Amino acid sequence: MEELTAALAVLEAPFRTLVDDSEWAHASMEGMVLDVGRWWTADAETRLSPQITFSVAFSEAGRLQGGVYVEGYIWTEGKAVPAGWCGVGDRVVYGPRAEAYLGVPLSPHFCHRIQQRNGTAAVLMSKHPKLLPLLRDGLPRGAVLPGGKPGPRSQL
Repeated sequence: MEELTAALAVLEAPFRTLVDDSEWAHASMEGMVLDVGRWWTADAETRLSPQITFSVAFSEAGRLQGGVYVEGYIWTEGKAVPAGWCGVGDRVVYGPRAEAYLGVPLSPHFCHRIQQRNGTAAVLMSKHPKLLPLLRDGLPRGAVLPGGKPGPRSQL
């Protein structure tokens, strides 16, 4: 977990001073995940995917009782990688194999709105220019669902 937190902080650093002066809510998507993200844990029952598939994870979340779609970063092979997974409680039930998972549990309504507007399967991790208002203003009310355990700078 420490490696993932440190890697995201390094990725966020070049944007931090710009944001501190501008009063934006988040410096970057990495900063948003550090600020709002929650920790998730994979276990022996997790269905691991050999690749990162945002659309499959989103479908799994809609199909499972108590399932939530999560986007954020995983720590795998010594680096932070953008990813999406399906969680229940604080467990990853479907997603890529990783040593650590830090992500934001997102509401289906919010996801559908962003996916339709941007034409991407990924919601936050698409890095689409239309996501800049989310960095400036923060996530809208109702976009973040409960789940996971508090992250390094969690504001929940």
